[in-house]
Amino acid sequence: MAGQEEEKPLIPKGHQPRTIGLWSLVAITYFAVAGGPEGTETMVQTGGPMLAIAGVIIIGVIWSIPVALMTAELATAFPENGGYTLWVGAAFGSVVGEMAGWLQFVSNSVDAAIYPGLFLSYLEATLQDDLKSNPVTSWGIKIVFILFITALNFAGIQSVGHGSVVFMLILLTPFMVIVLISFTGFFTGETILGWKFDGSHVLESVPQPDWSSFIMVVLWNMGYWEGGSVCAGEVANVAEVFPRAIAIVLVIVVLNYGLPIMAFAGLDNNWAAYDNGYYIHIAMEHCGKFFGLALGMAQCVSVTGLFANAMVKNSYMVCGMGEQGMLPTVFAERLPVTGAPWLSLTVTVALICSVIPLKSFKTILGVDMNLYCIALLLEIFAVIRLRYSQPDLPRAYRIPVEGVGLWL
Repeated sequence: MAGQEEEKPLIPKGHQPRTIGLWSLVAITYFAVAGGPEGTETMVQTGGPMLAIAGVIIIGVIWSIPVALMTAELATAFPENGGYTLWVGAAFGSVVGEMAGWLQFVSNSVDAAIYPGLFLSYLEATLQDDLKSNPVTSWGIKIVFILFITALNFAGIQSVGHGSVVFMLILLTPFMVIVLISFTGFFTGETILGWKFDGSHVLESVPQPDWSSFIMVVLWNMGYWEGGSVCAGEVANVAEVFPRAIAIVLVIVVLNYGLPIMAFAGLDNNWAAYDNGYYIHIAMEHCGKFFGLALGMAQCVSVTGLFANAMVKNSYMVCGMGEQGMLPTVFAERLPVTGAPWLSLTVTVALICSVIPLKSFKTILGVDMNLYCIALLLEIFAVIRLRYSQPDLPRAYRIPVEGVGLWL
């Protein structure tokens, strides 16, 4: 009897009115996966532009698309807050569901701990000032950044959704302008604004690729498609909106990575110098101060959106676990005015802050990806098991393969 109960889908519990529409969900999912071309500098540094573009395409086909399809199917089958914790719990029991949830919780917190430091790096590159040399200034900026994003989340999921749409438009606009101008020099060697551009650089690779770092960064940039599912309980008309949002984000993400890599590689082929914030340096040096400042502001906004949505992923996952009885119901309590899950948000911010002192980007990324991959395996096994254990479970979207195709 107990075993049969574990295989039943978790019973949805009451929650706030659903207020998230298509474009808010697109923006939230976009920031869960990408949030701008951040990280592609490291891909170019460790592999070169040709490998970076190939990595985005290959990993997109064998990793991103399957996970995106899995997310579309299970988010419409379990349209409640908690996302993957509900999927794994329905497939293997609540204990395993909780384990998947805590793995993702720690992974997301480690991932989020990167962003205050990234924001400082981009602000330094934009202002061309050594802000990190003064600990008071450095930590002051980080603390203000954290407090601002925390306040945005306490204002409610609708505020985060609308804010994310604005963040996405602000950060993508300068990149789009620079890409379009750069490509006018693809065949002539000089753009319409006189920037020197060498399209052959796009086909270059570094002499000795750092394969471990390269693969880890590509996976990090192309993962977390299930991130938006944790707030499915806030999405209006989940069955229609979720699959459409996933499809839109898939197109945006590929263009978001591939086009800037090509454009900036044509402007600057000093691959060893490519690191977080180097796109701003290229814009300053080759495109002019105006474009450099615009791109710097865009990347600061990008990190702001990434951090805001990292809090969403964790807080609404924990809130969903409270709503479904996987955690004490106090974690599902919300502020009366904004509907924000105040305790889940507080716990999220506390854990993120505890990880921030880890200064190495690659160290943080290594911990992050190891935890994420374990949780992702549980999610993949869940979608397969549920096809057999609950074949009649209503699914507004269903991955159009069965049997061996589903396993592959």
